[in-house]
Amino acid sequence: MLLSTALPACAHRPADPPAAVPVAVAIERPLPPADLMACADRPAGLPEDASMIAQIPTAIRAGIIRMARAFRANADGKDRLVNWLAADSCPVPAKAVR
Repeated sequence: MLLSTALPACAHRPADPPAAVPVAVAIERPLPPADLMACADRPAGLPEDASMIAQIPTAIRAGIIRMARAFRANADGKDRLVNWLAADSCPVPAKAVR
């Protein structure tokens, strides 16, 4: 005991006070304007009459398909975002069958 009081490293020190525990605070995030919270509008596609589709040149038909796929991806993304902010606001479209 005498040695522990003579050497500073061996001296008895009081325990450090416990660290403050952070407290979680709920933060309500504001919703975007109503026009941004609207579900995506999905208009009807081209008619599925085989004789009409055969009249569209191949390059133009391929461009229409690319635009339709991009539109679908953007509309799905917007609906997912709206559903993330306000659950089940937009219907989930069925997967397209190729």
